[in-house]
Amino acid sequence: MKHSSNDLYTGGKYFTCHPDWHEEDAAWKADLIYQIIKRNHISAHSMVEVGCGAGGILRALSLKDANIQSLKGYDISQQAIALAVPKQNDRLTFHNEDYLQVSSEEVDMLLVIDVLEHVDDYYGFLRKLKTRSNRFVFHIPLDLCCRTMIKSHVLLQQRESVGHIHYFCKEMVCWFLQDTGYQVIDWFYTKPVIDEQSPDSLKRRLQKRLRNLSFRLSKDMSAKLWGGYSMMVLAK
Repeated sequence: MKHSSNDLYTGGKYFTCHPDWHEEDAAWKADLIYQIIKRNHISAHSMVEVGCGAGGILRALSLKDANIQSLKGYDISQQAIALAVPKQNDRLTFHNEDYLQVSSEEVDMLLVIDVLEHVDDYYGFLRKLKTRSNRFVFHIPLDLCCRTMIKSHVLLQQRESVGHIHYFCKEMVCWFLQDTGYQVIDWFYTKPVIDEQSPDSLKRRLQKRLRNLSFRLSKDMSAKLWGGYSMMVLAK
């Protein structure tokens, strides 16, 4: 099955499958973005999120930091922006446009949260973004691991359910950011939702214990073994 990234989001199919546009994850993602920015002593007076979805992340960040004077979200999905617009205020606006096509302004911070795995030409996309800011925060899922190599249907599920067309491991993320001119300032793993939820079966309880134990022993090994983790990256 061939995916056309833009059609998936502009044609309404993604909205049909995910009518809340993953808003339940927005608050914890905003917390982690705020964490990596603040622990590196970075102040951002202007911030843009490319692929902002329903706008929950920017909304949460606007409430966390009053020093951010301008927050703008861009998304090519009309349905996503319709969900985001009610969150607007005098500092926060949302735009149903392709950011790289309509804006050339340079901002203090660009957010690219769970976007690269959906973009056909993510190398070209990253090179174009590089000219728009001096600081970037990426959140990138690490779908490649021992589990998904053995059980390839897991990758197919990611492709069909959430539109992932690229799959990464930690090393690949470091390589493609370096290839496209970025320098990683700081990064950390973010844990999958399953590790934060209360398990509903004996099997899931066992999986959670094994995952959490392996993560305490070696974060790198746990990510390579189990998958489901992501990287939060601050770059310049």
